[in-house]
Amino acid sequence: MFFVLSGFVIAWVSDTRERTLEEYGLSRVARLFSVIIPAFVLTAVLDRIGTAVDPRLYSPEWDHSMAHPVIDYALSAVFLGESWRIRVLPGLNVPYWSLNYEAWYYVLFAAAIFLQGRPRIAAVIVAALLAGPRILFLLPVWLMGVAAWRWRAELPRQLGRPLVFVCLAGFIALETLGGRQLFWHPGSGWLPPDSSAYDFVLGALVGVFLIGLANVQLPMPPARFERLVRGLAGTSFGLYLLHYPLLNFFGTVVPEPPDGALHRVLVFGLALGGALGLARLIEPRKAALKAQLRSALHLLLGKPPPRAVARQRLS
Repeated sequence: MFFVLSGFVIAWVSDTRERTLEEYGLSRVARLFSVIIPAFVLTAVLDRIGTAVDPRLYSPEWDHSMAHPVIDYALSAVFLGESWRIRVLPGLNVPYWSLNYEAWYYVLFAAAIFLQGRPRIAAVIVAALLAGPRILFLLPVWLMGVAAWRWRAELPRQLGRPLVFVCLAGFIALETLGGRQLFWHPGSGWLPPDSSAYDFVLGALVGVFLIGLANVQLPMPPARFERLVRGLAGTSFGLYLLHYPLLNFFGTVVPEPPDGALHRVLVFGLALGGALGLARLIEPRKAALKAQLRSALHLLLGKPPPRAVARQRLS
């Protein structure tokens, strides 16, 4: 579901706000690294402290290697942590695995949309070779989100609500019958862990659900509720990348029995509060980072600085 939503959002912004390669590329890089860099620092510090206190929560997960932490961080920084047979993470920040997929989908989408002719073909081939089969396996799921954005206007509006209910009923029926367990799992190191045809069935349901939902007339929420939702949405990426190292850290240092209700409440509350607080501090830096990247790009290409261009337009 996460990949479908991502494809939908990227198709939306490329059609509305980020209509050039420069704008799209700078936005994606700023969005990613405004959170990734602080997340790397936080993960490295908390993993080091937590491992010294109690290493039991700091063992490798999902068969990811942790033998060479410097190399692991370096590969993760350039989104090669899941390429081909590589399986590494930045420390024990498990949610980072999906960014290795997301980043290459951004690159492949940009090559296909913003380039033409031989440069487009060359860029797609190079990106696909760097990504590898494991990442490319789930690319169709991400593209279902792109298709949902492109096809949303083709559906008659009166069919939106029935389509939403059909998708919800289909999902409930699928899960009632066994969900993921209904499908064969290849278990190959060349594919994502626990992958199966279920990923594509669920992706299709979510994509069609989004098409239906886009054609449903929903009541507008009160202004206060809308501000709350926008504020929480603005912290979503930071919350995603920061919560796991905080969970492990507080799970290690909170002095209560690990299986006790109080321990779980404290760990969850501290991790959630810490992640939200840090995300509120970190994510607003995205705009400043994007401006700095734009200035550096213009300097590298010999173009006038952005402020000079703006002044010329006004004059």
